[in-house]
Order: sequence, then C-alpha cells, then structure tokens
Amino acid sequence: MSRRWALPALAVVAIASIVVAWWLFRPRQDAHWRRIIDTGVWRVAIDPSFPPFESTGPDGELIGFDVDLARAIAVRWGVEVRFELIGFDGLLDSVWAGQVDSVISAYPLQPQYARDVGYSIPYFEAGVVLVAREGSGIEGIEDLRGRRVAVEWGSEGDVQARKLARRLGDLSIVPLESPDLAVGAVVDGQADAALVDGVTAALAIGRGDPLMIVGEPLSPAPYVIVTHVRAHALLAAINQALEDLKAEGVLDELRARWFGLGWSRKAQ
Repeated sequence: MSRRWALPALAVVAIASIVVAWWLFRPRQDAHWRRIIDTGVWRVAIDPSFPPFESTGPDGELIGFDVDLARAIAVRWGVEVRFELIGFDGLLDSVWAGQVDSVISAYPLQPQYARDVGYSIPYFEAGVVLVAREGSGIEGIEDLRGRRVAVEWGSEGDVQARKLARRLGDLSIVPLESPDLAVGAVVDGQADAALVDGVTAALAIGRGDPLMIVGEPLSPAPYVIVTHVRAHALLAAINQALEDLKAEGVLDELRARWFGLGWSRKAQ
C-alpha cells in the first residue's frame, strides 16, 4: 500500500472500530420498563404460600407484606400491579421467559444467578440471627460462653451453632423441632438464646415476646426483588422506590402491619 493511501485507510479502520464498539456497548433500551409505562401494568410473580409475606385471605384475595410492597411501588409509578400466581420453583423461569416483569415473593438473593437476573437492594433480612431475652446480658457472640442456645434441628441455625460451639468450646446446643419452639425456649427460660431465621425472630418480637436481635446476621439471606437481567431501567426504578419507601417510613409501617407493633418498635 502506498503511503498516500495508508493514513485514509487507517482512519477508515479507526472509525469502523468506533462504530462497532458503540454498537456492541451502546446503552440498550429497557423493553420491560417501556412496556410497563406504555401499558400501565406491572406484572409481578408471587407464590402465595408464605405468610406473612404472601398468602390468600378468607375471600381468596392476595394479602401480605410483599403484596402491599408491590402495590406501594406501583402507586409511586402510577401503574397497576398485576400478580401472577406461580410456584416458588418457577419464579425465576417466569422472569427469564418474559411471562412477568418482576418477582416479589420473599425471594432470597442467590449470587449464582446474578448473570441471569437482576437483583434489587434488599428490603428484608431473613438470615440466621442471634435472639436473646431483653436484659439477659448477651450483647455478642462471646457472651454465649457457658450458655444454652436453642436451634431448629438440622437448620442453618443448627449449623451456625455447631460452628460457634467449636469456636467457643463451652456452648450447649438445645435442638428442637421448629424455630418457633427455639424462640419459645428462650422466652420460657429453657435456653439463654436462640439461632433462628430473621422471619421467625421478627414474628416473635412483633407479637410482644421479650426478645431482641443481637448483632448482625450470622448467615445473611436478604430478600430482594428480581427482574430480567436486561431490565436495567426497571431495576433502577425499583431500587429508587425502595430507597424512598424506606426514607418515608413506609417499610416500617409494613413491618408493623405484618409482623406486629413490637417489631416496628425494635426496627426503629
């Protein structure tokens, strides 16, 4: 190639490279968000088998924390929320297939699917927490030395308790048949503390049991809203709505409604 044509040829190649790069990495329009805005309908998958997050009332209507949360977000957007009843195992498939726009169904964040779906910021922590009686003097893990800790046999709380027993060396594990019995053992004085899921702890505190959650979750399991992996605008809108609802106290109101006033007081 002569030197006369070298520079123009390089310029053409450079421009072509820029065009290809722009095409590959250009911002994609979020068809999911566009459809919600155009139709005024937000399709949400839910498995109504997990109260107080989602269940059916006496008249067959959907009720629960997640139901109210979805409706509160939809009101902010000025759209209608349309629930699709889907079994838990089929929730992610319904998003992938485009059957729904989002999942709001006490769905725990699962990092292994992060390349396939979008996860919102957490709106509820359901992981294993340490629960103790108010005034017990238990303010952290180290205070469990020489104490009795109740767990549901075979649960993640049981797993965490066994790890702590190996670490602390002086910890008695009280295995019981359910997480409700574990927190009940603390209330009745049969155990000094319990390791249970965050939902069980919230319900116990909400109904007025003299209990408190100590420290951070030992095994986090945050509940999140799920969207299609390409629904970037929709996910951003959901995250903003969750931030606003938290700042305005709406999430605290939902906790008080579905977990009891005791939980609301603790959350504040």
